[in-house]
Amino acid sequence: MNIGEKNYDDPNYQKALSRLDVAILGFYPGWRSSYSYGGYTGIQAAVKAIKDRNPNILLGQYTILNEAPLASNSKYSADADKARKLDNENWWLRKADGSMTRWTSGFDAYDINLTAFTRKDAQGKQWPQWLAERDYNKYFKPVPQFDIWYFDNVFEKNRITDADWNLDRVNDKNGDAKMIAAHRAGHVAEWRRARELRSGIMLMGNMDHDVSMPEYKGKMEGAFLEGAMGKSWSMEKNKGWAAMMTWYHNTMINTAAPKIVGFNVWGKPTDYRFFRYAFASTLMDDGYFSFTDEAKGYSSVPWFDEYDVSLGRPVEGAQTKAWQKGVYRRVYEKGMALVNPTGSSVTVNVGSGYKRIAGNQDRGVNNGQAVSGNITIPAKDGIVLVKG
Repeated sequence: MNIGEKNYDDPNYQKALSRLDVAILGFYPGWRSSYSYGGYTGIQAAVKAIKDRNPNILLGQYTILNEAPLASNSKYSADADKARKLDNENWWLRKADGSMTRWTSGFDAYDINLTAFTRKDAQGKQWPQWLAERDYNKYFKPVPQFDIWYFDNVFEKNRITDADWNLDRVNDKNGDAKMIAAHRAGHVAEWRRARELRSGIMLMGNMDHDVSMPEYKGKMEGAFLEGAMGKSWSMEKNKGWAAMMTWYHNTMINTAAPKIVGFNVWGKPTDYRFFRYAFASTLMDDGYFSFTDEAKGYSSVPWFDEYDVSLGRPVEGAQTKAWQKGVYRRVYEKGMALVNPTGSSVTVNVGSGYKRIAGNQDRGVNNGQAVSGNITIPAKDGIVLVKG
């Protein structure tokens, strides 16, 4: 997830990004239109430069449906056209008294009524269709190299305590079933229009749920599990490792092929124990691991020794039950991953024919030595072993 700093024309950043399998980028309209590469300019030039380094990388562009900054906010002037449209059509989400709403004050943005309760514009569109067309024309039409259309804040239900969604001048409770259905239908309407505009592109959403609700299930090829570990609000911290893994496993099941599910964690790049704990947890299923440096946010590409290890394909399915003494294991063609989510160190027997990887970051663990039978895994830690 690299939607923070916008220095996508920096060759060093391009090189770092190109090492990834999947990257979500955060361009804005008019981004450095003078930047050129290989006969291309602007956003397309940067995307092409990354893809020339790694033709197999999947690149996506960030979009968001449920909120927008005001037109007067010069910090987001590149998106002022969205606010002007919202002003003109009165598509902002408001309370019964007419005041605007914000589900969070953290992003200088206000909530939008994305439901079909709103009036249509002169072309017969509501906000989801209008925004899909706008983003298509800004990003996905001029840059056919994008593989993924990324949608932020695909919530299970709206997060506003009280708002007048159906425009009857009475505030609706956020648990109202009709309002929840209308909220979800707004997201689905945008996805439908996106597919009409760009057939074949993969859709990915930032999910606070496991995509099991009927409106969402099977509708997207990808999901981003933001902050699954490492944040104060993380699932692992507040509900435990088992609940987090259930979320992860179910999301894998409920997304459409090829299931680009990003398992995102936040931490210090030098906290190798936390990294192994999170990385090995991801390897219990088939998602993509996403590590965010808590000091830099979505603006850097931390790298770990384990990323350079080829485990091959898994020889067994997703692991949903402990293997030995509370430790989970998944075997791959060229090695195995083990994770200990318990509160104590555990010693398990992995048999013969395995060794630790030879790394440079945490030589006390990744020292390349053979493992003869027993191996001890500290509490909330994990390890990758290779054959040899």
